[in-house]
Amino acid sequence: MIRINLLPVKELKAEVSRRREIVLGISCLGLTLLSLALLYGYQLHQKSRLEKEIAVLQAELQEFTVKAKGVTELQNRIKELEGKHKVIDEINKKKSGPVRVMENLSAATPAALWLTQFKETGGDLTITGLAMDNQTIAEFLKSLAAHDNFRDTELVETAQTEQTGLPPRRFLIKSRLLYQPSARPAADNRASAAPTARTN
Repeated sequence: MIRINLLPVKELKAEVSRRREIVLGISCLGLTLLSLALLYGYQLHQKSRLEKEIAVLQAELQEFTVKAKGVTELQNRIKELEGKHKVIDEINKKKSGPVRVMENLSAATPAALWLTQFKETGGDLTITGLAMDNQTIAEFLKSLAAHDNFRDTELVETAQTEQTGLPPRRFLIKSRLLYQPSARPAADNRASAAPTARTN
């Protein structure tokens, strides 16, 4: 009877099986480590990209901040210049206002009428003078009312001149004087052109 010793074959198969398990375990571990390494590299790449984007955005933000500061300074400069222009405009108006009033007064004065007093206090104007007749005074009153510098024009009094050698009629007119008048409706002009008067 022949006997064959199978122990080395069994041991060899077991050794091969163990080696396969070891290789499989090492392969799985290697794949896991490789996956972790790839994931770590991807995360590092994403982090680097995000850091670059953040740096670019911060630079743009700083640039916009500088521009916004420049816009604010420009707006303040514009306001300052507008304020100066307004002051200059007011000064020019104050300079030209009295000149225009006197021009309008001169244009409204008929040839047969003479002014003896032109007095303004707080915007209230009093005009006294002499005229050849009541028609000339009415013409003067109507001409005054046609100018925007004179508002609420009213003939307060007309009287006979007592002194010889002077025009026969003296008069007193009151009005509201505006150096920088605003536009007024035509009805207002017509109302001012027909004032009441008291004659002596």
